[in-house]
Amino acid sequence: MIVPDRIGHVVIKVRDLARSRHFYTDVMGLEVMMELPQIKMAFFASHGRDHHELACLEVGEAAPAPPKGAVGLSHIAFRLRDEEHLRAAYRELKEKQVPVLSTIDHGITKSIYLRDPDGYQIEVYCDTSAQDQAHFPNPYGGMEKLEFAKDDPGIGDAMRKRLN
Repeated sequence: MIVPDRIGHVVIKVRDLARSRHFYTDVMGLEVMMELPQIKMAFFASHGRDHHELACLEVGEAAPAPPKGAVGLSHIAFRLRDEEHLRAAYRELKEKQVPVLSTIDHGITKSIYLRDPDGYQIEVYCDTSAQDQAHFPNPYGGMEKLEFAKDDPGIGDAMRKRLN
């Protein structure tokens, strides 16, 4: 049986590599580790910790989006150190006018969801303390919006919007 240590990296197809590079460096704070212009691919990592955690491969502006309900990637999650960093990320998203899809206090984590320029759903989150998790009967069951993001949709709002 294969027993991975962790997920090493994710490669996504994008329409415009320069636009994605800007988003993943200026909004998400990743560092460009390497770029291969001959195949229009860039490799990104947080803190220079790995050779890359995310890579973007340009497939061109005409590339179609996957149809709704198709099998595929749901989202990419980026873990932050703590709630202080999550609050700072929220303020920065607002300053950069990045639309927030929803915020959720899952119990075990607190999360902010957004989209990258190609429509990939991105989650930035922090783990919560055991004390914070104690008020949820199921630590994965929290669905309330974040208390510091009252003006943005919660998961219920986002789900209703998707269904309408």
